[in-house]
Amino acid sequence: MENEKRSLWQLLLAVEESGGDCQINCAECLALLEYDAEILTAGAEVDALEKSIRQHLSLCEVCQKKQGNEWGKLADSILHKNRLDK
Repeated sequence: MENEKRSLWQLLLAVEESGGDCQINCAECLALLEYDAEILTAGAEVDALEKSIRQHLSLCEVCQKKQGNEWGKLADSILHKNRLDK
């Protein structure tokens, strides 16, 4: 399944079943982050999703390297904005 494109539900299931110890690629990481953003937009609690967002960033080796830079700033921005909106 490594080269197959996984659907969102397959990604969420893989992350859940692995206890957060699975590898994903950047496209999958972005799909999960989009999902997290949609949940936030729908009114989910920011504090509850912060762990999920950071976990999703940590599962992709490339995104891990970017986490301290672009992705980390993006995640912080999304989380901060949604805290202010509540």
